Amino acid sequence: MTKTWWLAAMVLGASAGAAEAKDTTPCPKDLICASDPNSVGGAMMRAGYQGLVDTDGEGDPMIVSSAAGYKFNIYFYDCEAHKQCASLQFSMRLTPSERRDLNFVNKWNSEKRFGQLALTKDGDLRLTHDMSTVGGITRANFTDVVEWWSSTMGTLETFLKANPPEEPMRTVPAPPVKTTTDRTAGGGQSSRPSREAGA
Repeated sequence: MTKTWWLAAMVLGASAGAAEAKDTTPCPKDLICASDPNSVGGAMMRAGYQGLVDTDGEGDPMIVSSAAGYKFNIYFYDCEAHKQCASLQFSMRLTPSERRDLNFVNKWNSEKRFGQLALTKDGDLRLTHDMSTVGGITRANFTDVVEWWSSTMGTLETFLKANPPEEPMRTVPAPPVKTTTDRTAGGGQSSRPSREAGA
């Protein structure tokens, strides 16, 4: 039994490693590949979007663009020494004024097929979409992905308006306790809570 589990773990480990492998194959002509950042930037511009090729904080390629009134980046993943990348991630971070709670995030993710929503460690909303480009993808396919991404950002804007942040519960102060004034010997006054007659 132990040996069987060990072999299964080896197979799973090999599969995971294969899924994260770099793309060592040159990008075929007229296809779009993460291993060729210029092909991604060019495809973005041909689709009618900004496609500025830049570098992220870790030294990997990055595309800067915008759509549906939002700025977003395309990050390159599964890279080897900042080259031969194998996948892309479309990523957009919303402003603090558009913050929502985890219930909002779960509702979006359960209702929408495209665009994964998450909360950052700072409490901001982050929308992402990942895709593999190993072997290259056609311009038509890539353009379709970009159009879906743009549509998803627009849908999120509508979703934000339809689901405003919940107002925090307000603490209502308890009403003051009614008291009666009882004349005591010596002319002094003593206040005590009122009670039903005959109690």
